[in-house]
Amino acid sequence: MITNVRTITVQVSDQDRAIGFYVDQLGFEKTRDIPMGPDDRWIEVTPPEGGTTLVLSRATETKAAFTGYIFNTDNMHETYETLSARGVNFTVPPRSEPWGQWAQFADLDGNEFGIWAPPEGAGGA
Repeated sequence: MITNVRTITVQVSDQDRAIGFYVDQLGFEKTRDIPMGPDDRWIEVTPPEGGTTLVLSRATETKAAFTGYIFNTDNMHETYETLSARGVNFTVPPRSEPWGQWAQFADLDGNEFGIWAPPEGAGGA
């Protein structure tokens, strides 16, 4: 049976620049960087506590849009402050909704991601 999602792909225009964003600004770890032919590499970056890995795939054309990928955090305020200080562009600043706390940010290619936290005073997911 399927047990989890191992990787999801994010299309990026420049793999080295994307590594800088995901590692230096988001705090992910580069866990794999393997040549795949003369002009491409298989690059994986993983959140600090593990889980699903992002594959930074070189695209010939990127289209800025919401990816549908949502990251979890236990502390929205701290996450927002830390990532903002690192220069991450938040397209939707943190806000409280009945279903939890929500924010969105964009990477250097305009790929947008959500960040979700439990409603204030509630437990995690």
